[in-house]
Amino acid sequence: NQQSIQSTIIDNLKLLQDKASTSERIGDNQQALSCYIQALIQIQSIHHNTQDIDQLQCDIFYSICGIYIQQHHTTLATAYVDKAQQIADKLQQEDRVAKCLEIRGEIKRLEGNYDNALLDYSKLLEIKLEIDKNGGLDISTSYCNMGLLYCDQGRYDDAVCMYEKSLKIKLSTLGDNHPSIAATYNNIGEVYCDQGKYDDAMCMYEKSLKIALSTLGDNHPSVATTYNNIGEVHSHQGEYDDAVCMYKKSLKIQLPTLGDNHPSVATTYNNMGLVYRHQSKYDDAVCMYEKSLKINLSTLGDNHPSIATTYSNMGLVYCDQGKYDDAVCMYEKSLKIELSTLGDNHPSVATTYNNIGE
Repeated sequence: NQQSIQSTIIDNLKLLQDKASTSERIGDNQQALSCYIQALIQIQSIHHNTQDIDQLQCDIFYSICGIYIQQHHTTLATAYVDKAQQIADKLQQEDRVAKCLEIRGEIKRLEGNYDNALLDYSKLLEIKLEIDKNGGLDISTSYCNMGLLYCDQGRYDDAVCMYEKSLKIKLSTLGDNHPSIAATYNNIGEVYCDQGKYDDAMCMYEKSLKIALSTLGDNHPSVATTYNNIGEVHSHQGEYDDAVCMYKKSLKIQLPTLGDNHPSVATTYNNMGLVYRHQSKYDDAVCMYEKSLKINLSTLGDNHPSIATTYSNMGLVYCDQGKYDDAVCMYEKSLKIELSTLGDNHPSVATTYNNIGE
């Protein structure tokens, strides 16, 4: 009967959703998108959508948005959040409407439209406080998002304030030994690192590492992320051998857990390239950047800010080697991506113009 057929379709959709989630975890975004699109095609074949189907479709739209945001395809992300919004409005579920607002804020943050992103995040916070007057974990997430935004703007004290608000909620609801607490310590550490407060950053990263090791074990990608962050502090302090040691520890976890084609692995290769450049090991640096570039091109596409960063880094190496034509070629590749993804008024664009000028 019709109910049995519907139940079978829902089961199939959930299997596709699970397969997509697994693909995302290992960095295979194309496979994930393929599964999500297959699920949407199956939903279109249903003549009368139930509330369950609408909710599932909305969740799939959110997931597709997440992939496109990671890839910096903000136009496509906007198209799918518009689709999610239609269903959220139809369902009249405040949490789903709030999720759409959160995604829109994230898209605007990525586009450098910080003032409007902040408006979305502030409105979202008001909605969440109305839903949950006790200030639960969902509100903690909003504070975290605002922290990321302030960090992007270079408003570091405001960023730390938001992260501390998020941390206070998490500590009161989750206790002091939870992976989410470790993630917030990492966020605060990154702000301190950006400010050049390397001892404070290291303190935060060590707190994060202690929690992550005790709750997630010593072979988890979150542990690898913290090793990476500790490596960056060592690199900034000129402790290059210690930095490489941390990056290698990170890779040792990432390669078996995430695979050799994941953006996080690309980040580690990029960081190692930076260290090798500082050590004047130029061939090793270029080798690392090329590994990073290969992964990012296959997972993020050819028009992502991370690609631009790698081209810039390669340009710096070529400049150090006196290969000025090759350096300019890399900087121009970087500039083309930055202008199309970040706009002509972004600090990264100014840096690239400066590199070309030198």
